[in-house]
Amino acid sequence: MDARTMRALAHPTRLALLEVLNIHPSLTATEASELIGISPTNCAFHLRTLGRYGFVEEIDTGPGRRRPWRIKQADIRFSDADGEAAGALADVMLDHWLTRVRAVQARRHSLPAEWQEALGGSQTIVYATPDETRQLVEDLRTVLSRYADRARDPDQRPDAAEPVEMLVFTQLFDALSS
Repeated sequence: MDARTMRALAHPTRLALLEVLNIHPSLTATEASELIGISPTNCAFHLRTLGRYGFVEEIDTGPGRRRPWRIKQADIRFSDADGEAAGALADVMLDHWLTRVRAVQARRHSLPAEWQEALGGSQTIVYATPDETRQLVEDLRTVLSRYADRARDPDQRPDAAEPVEMLVFTQLFDALSS
């Protein structure tokens, strides 16, 4: 991903739009705005920006004013080696994720028991080379990709399925910084 694309993506509204379009097969700017809490005009602006960078596309539904959008590229991959723009994108994404994690964790005890048993946290520290670490991340992506079709096709989802977020952070461990 080039620096211009990363800078365009490094916006909380654009990240939120990508997330809701990952859950819904398509949304208009008005529908998306209701889900993420911004004005339809602002939402349309950010959808057009995401469209310019190839993340979403407008669906031609024929006559009328309804203009739905759908996800085109859901996978966001970059590394710190991609420069300053990657750092800015990583900071925005991390803040976005951690804000949501804190909000969801605050109400986790109100979930049904079966979800409380299935959800949680884990930490694993491994000793690995850079190549092994890249392979570990790719292996995890491969496992998670088994469920990718469900994001865009509601007919693929089992009856009890809910959107489950799995965040994988890969970083060097520094016990002294905590």
